[in-house]
Amino acid sequence: MVDSVAEMVGFQVAALSVAIDGELVTMAYTGPDEHRDFVFDNADPLSILDPIDAAAHRSGRFRFLPAEEQRAELEGHWVVVMDPPAGDAPDTWDPGDVLMAFLSFDDGRIAGVLSLDVPLDGRRPDAATLALLERYAAQAERAVLTAFEREDLVRQIAHADAARRLTRAASLPARASLDAVIAFTHAPLVEGFGATGSWMHVFDPAGRDRTAARTRDGASVEMPTEIQVTARRLAPLLWASQRVLVVADGVASDLPPETDDVVEQARSHVAALGLASALGVPLGAGSECLGFLVLTRRAEDPTWTAVEAAALLEIGHDLGAALMTARALEGERQLVRELQQLDDHRTQLIATLSHELRTPLTVISGNLELLGELSLDDLAAHLQQAMTRGTRRMQKVVDDLLLLAQVSDPQHPLQQVPVDLGEVVQEVCSLVETTARAKRLRLDVDLAPGPLLVAGDPAELDRLIGNLVSNAVKYTPEGGTVSVTTSRRGESLVVRVSDDGLGISEEDQIGLFRPFFRTSNPDALLHPGTGLGLAIVATIIERHGGAVEVDSRLGRGTTFTVVLPADGVPVAVPAGAVRSS
Repeated sequence: MVDSVAEMVGFQVAALSVAIDGELVTMAYTGPDEHRDFVFDNADPLSILDPIDAAAHRSGRFRFLPAEEQRAELEGHWVVVMDPPAGDAPDTWDPGDVLMAFLSFDDGRIAGVLSLDVPLDGRRPDAATLALLERYAAQAERAVLTAFEREDLVRQIAHADAARRLTRAASLPARASLDAVIAFTHAPLVEGFGATGSWMHVFDPAGRDRTAARTRDGASVEMPTEIQVTARRLAPLLWASQRVLVVADGVASDLPPETDDVVEQARSHVAALGLASALGVPLGAGSECLGFLVLTRRAEDPTWTAVEAAALLEIGHDLGAALMTARALEGERQLVRELQQLDDHRTQLIATLSHELRTPLTVISGNLELLGELSLDDLAAHLQQAMTRGTRRMQKVVDDLLLLAQVSDPQHPLQQVPVDLGEVVQEVCSLVETTARAKRLRLDVDLAPGPLLVAGDPAELDRLIGNLVSNAVKYTPEGGTVSVTTSRRGESLVVRVSDDGLGISEEDQIGLFRPFFRTSNPDALLHPGTGLGLAIVATIIERHGGAVEVDSRLGRGTTFTVVLPADGVPVAVPAGAVRSS
């Protein structure tokens, strides 16, 4: 963009600086290389703009301060001293002249400046040049504001992601996760069985086993890998025979012959850990072995009884069922997380790409507009017009994507104010009236008496009604009828948009409110569209606690019925209604 200003308008030097933490930081520069480091490596306080703003001649966003009117030497690293004036005419550019555009936020704060120096014709800008420069300044302002919006979006995403992680971590113990089951079973087991410690090893089909060994007071104990491997081999054998492993005084309990080698390994491990006795049971559900549980005792403690062994075997069943449930819940939560992450990524991607696309589209649109003002031959004019139409269509897609990302973002709260739906319908219909007349359509508007107040966002409700009415006009052939009515239904307000146009097949009605959905009707596909309009409609209706019904038959027209709460209470969805989702 900076290069375009310098090349198209005719300046040797152009620089774009933005306001960051109270300083002007240069982001783009075109001009002699010997000044590049001087411009980029230094930042200036915003206060250097004050004397220029106070004394300069104003033209739109631009400030022009002639060298002869400067009462003091100007500061700032945007000041580039070039050759002396190239002539003595009154409008000769002086190296001390200052020409810059102030780029501002909506509240008037400085967002940045676009500085220009050394015009190629050696003349100070006249009114025509300033008018042309003003267009580039507007593009620069939009680009800077978009960049700030993008940075805010990135921070919001980071904050939202951190909040989700904290919330998930805080609620984990109450959601019966595998780790919670492992952690919460230790204390009851050692207390109930008089054990000096416990070890639970939970198997994972993917090989990511979970293990936790603790002493009676809860201190963690590192279990050697070879013990974990033995548990992996022993537990399924015990579960298949529904037996327990008792190791006492260096002797292991009598088990089937096929377990001899594994049981001997278990006995050796118990002795190596300095334990007097251990009681091990498999954990499982149905035919699946899910883990292994071991309780230990000291030499002075009593030996394990058959009753204790049987009781722990029953606990192995209960814990197995709990582990199976926890594993299923974890799988579901993981799936939900992945779907949520996918949806968040989709929303973030749409918002980020839309912001990224808006700036180059603005630049392209501005340059095409400038080309349109030049004297072009017929072919060039035709190509310019075609590119302009394509750019406008792209801008419409970007605008729709941004709006959809905004209204779909749970971090973007609904700003509710009283809105008269009757006034919204009247304004929308007055805007499409010219288009309807051009197609010789009959546009009937029937409004219920009195104000139809709903608590909501005026811009979103305007877009909701606008999308439905404009679609009805678009897909109704010449000579048809489009009707818009408002009414009351108990504590709800109803807006009905009907047409006798192309209609929608039952198959297409299933995906009607999905983003980028386009009908399979070849007659409807002749009309350009983004496939986002009804997705935006559905999302706005959901945000306002409403519902939407679709009644349509192919070739006989369509009726959309929107029901919104008059007092902010979500409406009851009528039978057959399609709730926006």
